[in-house]
Amino acid sequence: MTEPEPQVSWKAIERDAAVVSAEGADLARVVEIAGDRTADIFNGLVVRFGPLDAKRYLPAERVTGIWPRRAQVDMTAAELDRLPPYEEPVVGTLPKPGFFKRLFG
Repeated sequence: MTEPEPQVSWKAIERDAAVVSAEGADLARVVEIAGDRTADIFNGLVVRFGPLDAKRYLPAERVTGIWPRRAQVDMTAAELDRLPPYEEPVVGTLPKPGFFKRLFG
């Protein structure tokens, strides 16, 4: 009897890993990971159903297992099909104090 493949951290999942539904069907591919590696916060997976499909957001709480080449989820195919579009987080920095005063003042 062969040993089952051990699960890995969310940080080790590979790009293009399969997303496997609760029924065992390979339905999507991982495009990227949503989270903060430095703070070790896993928010979810960004997935696509096909190469020309829009990116969709799969929340971390729906992921039941992670291996390098696949992610198991507790969702059916119909539930996966209703995933919301992925919206890139807004990342920016505020100017240093006094910036606007120097600019306009």
